[in-house]
Amino acid sequence: MKHKLTFLFFCLTLSFGMAQNKKDYSNGVPITKGTWFSSLSLSANSRTGENDRQLFATYIEQQRNGFNLRIDPGYVIKDNLGIGIGLLYGSRKDESIQQSSDGVISNVNSAERKFEIRPYVKNFIPLGESNRFYIVIPTELQIGFGNGIQETTTDGVLTREFTDGIYYGLGMRPGMLVFIHENFGFEVNVGALGISRTIITSEATGLPDSKVNSGDLSLKINLLELSLGFSIYL
Repeated sequence: MKHKLTFLFFCLTLSFGMAQNKKDYSNGVPITKGTWFSSLSLSANSRTGENDRQLFATYIEQQRNGFNLRIDPGYVIKDNLGIGIGLLYGSRKDESIQQSSDGVISNVNSAERKFEIRPYVKNFIPLGESNRFYIVIPTELQIGFGNGIQETTTDGVLTREFTDGIYYGLGMRPGMLVFIHENFGFEVNVGALGISRTIITSEATGLPDSKVNSGDLSLKINLLELSLGFSIYL
């Protein structure tokens, strides 16, 4: 984990050094051809529950935490239009005590991680003439892989399940960019309008291997995919 974070920050630092000519920012930050940019964003979620009744089980206790860290270096190929490639690392952990509908209690612990490569095209729509506020519309190709493990202990018997997944798709992440200082901006994005396909294979103790191939089409804004980040434009 430490090495992956170091690599992401190194990429961000490298992309900052690619600038060639400093522009006039007296009236804001114009997104003009030849501009290099990069952003670092974070999204996170957590859940704590007690006696949460679900359809097939009751979660007596539950603790879930996860995050996604992403870096997006890019280059403006024409005014208000940029291209780049995003790198994303995500992790999630879930610990719970569950009671099934027939009264059996199990301890369930799981962990997942993923890595994604996301080439993108990014449109900048200026709001007003100050060049300080922009609507941003990144459209990206999503290619990723991940793995996970789940351990279930019931009546002293431990069962492990290992999963590997690959996924690809096309999505949009509309948002807002606000420049709060020379060269320096704050950006917020949400997930929206995506199509994806996922292939997951599983190996479990004492059970046959499984493979699931699924597709998903989303035509709505997903506030659960909200990400906040900072950007540099040079």
